Amino acid sequence: MKRAQMWLVSILLAVSTLGATAQGAFAYTGHVWSNSDAFKSICLGFNDTYPQAMYSLAQSQLALLGYAPVSGALGASFTRSALLTNVFYDYAVYAHTHGDNYWAASGYPNVDSGILQDPGAGKCNSSSRDMIRSSSIKAATMGTPYNLVVMSTCKLGAIESTMPGAFQIEKTKSSTEREFYLGYTYLTYDSSAYRFERAFWSYLNGDPNHTRTVYQAFTYAQSIGGYASPNSANPFQANWWGNPNYNGTPG
Repeated sequence: MKRAQMWLVSILLAVSTLGATAQGAFAYTGHVWSNSDAFKSICLGFNDTYPQAMYSLAQSQLALLGYAPVSGALGASFTRSALLTNVFYDYAVYAHTHGDNYWAASGYPNVDSGILQDPGAGKCNSSSRDMIRSSSIKAATMGTPYNLVVMSTCKLGAIESTMPGAFQIEKTKSSTEREFYLGYTYLTYDSSAYRFERAFWSYLNGDPNHTRTVYQAFTYAQSIGGYASPNSANPFQANWWGNPNYNGTPG
């Protein structure tokens, strides 16, 4: 266990609050974040309903894997502050929003990938105002490991992405740790991401429960095809790093 170990000394010292503290420290928290306001007609010309659908799907499926409590936010409550305040406690993190591999503050050729918080009702995203950089997330995680991270965004599954490292997940497909990172490589339609994630989650949490691996679920979702893509330069392509033998459960 990870955060539980880090808090153990504090728990032992705080004898008067041992019961309440231990319960919180040993929970397998997961957070699901979905930017919905940037996907309204004011920004896209139509109302995209997938942010709500993917938020609800991820919440239910993380709970089936055993993460609890599963919290987070859909819409305006998905802010930089909220994510950075809560991410340390997580074992699983899911985010649906806009994402890209931005130049770091130090400039080219350094990359500091980022996701965009919800801009708030009636607003569209501005990267200068709304970005949550991987370096900020990494600082907030304080070096603790993560089990399952899904970046349901454009480009954060690309080889140059620094987002896996924000959660201490090495970009390898042969890890022996209990970890798995999923992202999309190119520009990706929400309809395609939702189709993939429905297949992914249904396979992972299908019977017999907790015996299938996350990699097997990834392979199954890839195999069903039918994914629309913006153009030939942006084919639908999901990508992963982590442990091919890990089943997605927390701990």
